[in-house]
Amino acid sequence: MDIKIQETNPTRRTVTVTIPAADVATAEKEVLKGFKREAALPGFRPGKAPESALRLKYGKAIADEVSQRLLSQGYERISQEKGFTVYTLADVHRDDTTAAGADVVIRYEVDVVPEFKTPDWKSVRIPEEAVVVTEADIEEHLKKILEQRARYEKTEDAAIKSDYVRIAYTGTIDGKAVTEIDAEAKSYGSAESTWEEAGAEGEAVAVPAIAKAVIGLKAGDTAKAEFTFPATHEREALRGKTVHYAITANEVRRKTMPALDETFIKSVGVKDEAELRDQLRKGIEGSKQQAAETARREKAVDALLAGQDFPLPESAINSVAQGLFMEYAQLRMRNGVKPEQLETQREEILTESRKAAAIRVRAQFVLTRIAEEAKIEISREDLSAAIMRAAYTSQVPPEKLVKDRQRLNEIRRDTLLNKALDLVLAGGSEGKVEKA
Repeated sequence: MDIKIQETNPTRRTVTVTIPAADVATAEKEVLKGFKREAALPGFRPGKAPESALRLKYGKAIADEVSQRLLSQGYERISQEKGFTVYTLADVHRDDTTAAGADVVIRYEVDVVPEFKTPDWKSVRIPEEAVVVTEADIEEHLKKILEQRARYEKTEDAAIKSDYVRIAYTGTIDGKAVTEIDAEAKSYGSAESTWEEAGAEGEAVAVPAIAKAVIGLKAGDTAKAEFTFPATHEREALRGKTVHYAITANEVRRKTMPALDETFIKSVGVKDEAELRDQLRKGIEGSKQQAAETARREKAVDALLAGQDFPLPESAINSVAQGLFMEYAQLRMRNGVKPEQLETQREEILTESRKAAAIRVRAQFVLTRIAEEAKIEISREDLSAAIMRAAYTSQVPPEKLVKDRQRLNEIRRDTLLNKALDLVLAGGSEGKVEKA
């Protein structure tokens, strides 16, 4: 089997494999033997059908299996190459014009593991930070619990900041309704009945001028507001235009916080305020410890990657960036960004995703090298625990995860990388932990 390698770039190789006609014939003979053994053709006993009858009925299936065998043989030969380590198969092309009885030529595009110097990971020292829970922390979390149970009650008073006001409004540009200029403007143009948080700001607020204008309104009051849309706004028809809004308030509701009394204490399932505060303290401490450990691991990765600027396979970047793009987009939507706004932020999110992907992929290569040098292995218990954690996080039954080969490989890989990072944090000695 002849093999020729051409370097396309530092992380990609074009590998041409020539499989001799004799090997092609052997592969075809083995495939025919399998079909002959399993085929059920009318008029022939199992295993007795002639080759001509097999080719007539199963010609395409036979050719496909032979082709798959040859592709696998060629890839196996590439995998044995000492000059590089295959990261992934990016593309493959077989010359289909090859005549019967001739050598078969297959061209593979493979991304390879980049060359780099292993960092001095045994010298990395990232001490654990002490976790402290203050009374202010407890008060902040207690306030959040009370706010979660707050009620918005109707009031006849004028709206103040953070009140919710039910309003109707219409917008015009030079006397012409926005909906006539842009039928898809939706909340930028008008609303028959919608709740607006008085004084609200941020990306989730469609028209900040309206949110500001409702401050001071009572039910039945009217107000006017104007807003000039930015030149980069998602609605092309509104870019740079000043819209005048006529607003009518129909109802005002104000947040009423529950009292920290016996009724509230019982509603959260504790016997008294002291127990509630104790539970809050434990929960905050756990969250802070987890955040501190995450930060510590990130610092360790930063230390490992310092000065590491080796090229990365494009396929690896693309694969990780795709997942991160979805995560970042969903995060923005949870923070109030509307789906139509995401399209205007697409390039920004993509750039952010690829930058983060490069860091993650580079860390994977470095930690994989450390795992190899340290001869780290994944035990059955390690993998089982990782599968259960992944199942809990993704809310997918563990038995379903096990059947997903790709997901299982990802869990196995991440488990290995985490064990490698654990070893780095332990100063190269399992069980050893640096204290601040």
